[in-house]
Amino acid sequence: MREINRRSMLSGLFCGTAAVAVGVAIMPSAAEAVPLASSSIDAAPTENFVEQAQVVVVRPRRGRRPRRRRVCRWRRGRRVCWWEYR
Repeated sequence: MREINRRSMLSGLFCGTAAVAVGVAIMPSAAEAVPLASSSIDAAPTENFVEQAQVVVVRPRRGRRPRRRRVCRWRRGRRVCWWEYR
């Protein structure tokens, strides 16, 4: 595991701070530019945001098991066998 040194920690901190500063600078202007509901566009009703949801439970399909085959090789003058999955 790599050690965290001060240089990498500070560079990460400064990059994160710069990203937050840019986000704070941009977001207020974007939020003011886009209205929530426009009268000229037929918008959805804004008073009821909760919808009924239906739960669907899906069981996994019964598929074939992975095939096993016995594989044997010579290692150090002896035959060594094991099961291999396909």
